[in-house]
Amino acid sequence: MGLFDPRTTGLTRTGGRSIDPADVISLLQEVYADGIGTREEAEELIAFDLSLSQATPGWTEFFAAGVADHLLRRHAPFDILDAEKTAWLMGALRKGRHTVTASGFAVLLRLVESAEDVPPQLAAFAIRQVRSAVLANRRPASSVRLPINRTIDSETAALVRGVVLGCAGLAMRAVTREEAEALFDLHDLTASGANDTDFDDLFFKAVAHHLIAEAGHDVPSRSMALARLSEFPRGGEQAAPLGPEETAWLATRIMRDGRPTAVEFDLLQFFTGQGDAASGAGSFMTRAA
Repeated sequence: MGLFDPRTTGLTRTGGRSIDPADVISLLQEVYADGIGTREEAEELIAFDLSLSQATPGWTEFFAAGVADHLLRRHAPFDILDAEKTAWLMGALRKGRHTVTASGFAVLLRLVESAEDVPPQLAAFAIRQVRSAVLANRRPASSVRLPINRTIDSETAALVRGVVLGCAGLAMRAVTREEAEALFDLHDLTASGANDTDFDDLFFKAVAHHLIAEAGHDVPSRSMALARLSEFPRGGEQAAPLGPEETAWLATRIMRDGRPTAVEFDLLQFFTGQGDAASGAGSFMTRAA
């Protein structure tokens, strides 16, 4: 199979490259009928995606399926993203940029949905790509502009929940420190906006899931704990006690940008039992020190 050459498939357009459904069919039938076999082919295709001025849904679907198949079906360990695959993918999708393309983000979603194991680093990377898209006032998987700056709408909230739910891995990991840090960064960026309540719900549950597990206590699976209708962690009679390290981390993250937001205060109240934001924060910081 020959390497991908956009000049032979009619993909060059005046004023930048674009692609239409006919071009996708050409790629499927003539160039990548047998899939993306080598790393060099994958890198060429990703480089072409980065050069596009605009991509159609047909291109995005083909691109996401092809790169995911390359990583999960054509290179061992099969169905698993190991450290080497993850490092390569994160570097290739950005290639010197801060933000992946909409099609690049679709690759991340496809891998989260289909891989048997996804490293916490890739989950955190996906969440930070959501942050970059929100900072640019758009949805991460499309060029749709959001009506309000730095705000997480219901569609974006559902997307983040899907990423976090899909990254438990073969070991059914609790929410990791990498993911919790990335969620805090996304929350802090949008703290002054009117986020969809689904994001606040996910943020609260995911951070609590991480902290309770880190403190050595049992937690339900992500699918049970982080579901929209779950009562976690409030289903128990009282909060599981945190250790000094977990307390210090939470205090530092909550107070990093000043006064706690409503959902951060909910976390504070849940783990400390303090009913007043100011006194609760002060007590928490004293204990963390």
